[in-house]
Amino acid sequence: MGVIDTEGKQYLSINSYFADMFNFLLHDGEPVIRPDKLKELDTTEIAIPYGNNARVPVQKYRDLLKLWSAMMDEDAVYVMLGAELQGKTHYAMPVKKGLYDMIGYARQVDEARNSYRNKQESGDLYVDDGVLKIKLTSEEFLSGFRKGDRLIPIITATVYLSADKWDGPQDLHDMLDVKDKGLLRFIPNYPINLIAPYHMKDEDFDKFSTDLGLAMKVLKYQKSGAVEVIKATDHRKVDRNTAVFLNRVANLGLEFDEKEDSIDMCKAMDENNKKMKITGAVEMLRLEGATEEDIIAKVMKLYNVTKEYVLAILKAQVA
Repeated sequence: MGVIDTEGKQYLSINSYFADMFNFLLHDGEPVIRPDKLKELDTTEIAIPYGNNARVPVQKYRDLLKLWSAMMDEDAVYVMLGAELQGKTHYAMPVKKGLYDMIGYARQVDEARNSYRNKQESGDLYVDDGVLKIKLTSEEFLSGFRKGDRLIPIITATVYLSADKWDGPQDLHDMLDVKDKGLLRFIPNYPINLIAPYHMKDEDFDKFSTDLGLAMKVLKYQKSGAVEVIKATDHRKVDRNTAVFLNRVANLGLEFDEKEDSIDMCKAMDENNKKMKITGAVEMLRLEGATEEDIIAKVMKLYNVTKEYVLAILKAQVA
């Protein structure tokens, strides 16, 4: 697994960021989805293959999948929210996204069918060989789904954690070679619900209520000025999870105590710049033939650092 897979999943699986991400996508940043109303779901999906050579079901894994449950307008709301994380453009993403969603709906139908075997509903039961069963019409028996049953909606977002433009299709229709555009209205479409820093305007990053907004902005300007973005923020400190995520995914190369609750990114960058200067000075002195004792003494005096600090740099260069 790559950095995007491991670090992205770990970061965005945290409910506060996950909720913030979907509030941006679905509600223009309004805090409708609350982190405490999200429940982790099994990300395993089973796809039933077709064709003469397809004999074994294919097991697929979503990146992230959570159930959002809430009360809205005095009605209970249940929605499955999934996220597929990408570090590179996936040119068949609409098919991948559509497949996951349809497998999810098929699983719900199967669960409904299986529940009929043991479920008890008063006035709608009969006994068969001592087993209590639910009465089904012939149509319901054929469907494995009752007329009054309803599915939990599934919304899947494609999160492109890159500074690059998403240059692939954003829905199924983009993938089709159809000359007669009138046919498209008979072909279901599957948008990928793209969240990509490159395609965001600077004002969009302010719609996030967590440090995820800063993370997305840094990713957007990763190649052209991530340091300037961080230094221009209104607050110097970010939460530990965001600092770790950015440091690894955006390759910032910063050193800080990952046990701290919040990290001063500007201070970490200053320390990194200082270390780079000292490392360069040490290398230059070594090339000039200075002894280790001379290097330590000169660097300690020039940069006001400890002997242990210089020794660590010397050791790293030797390694």
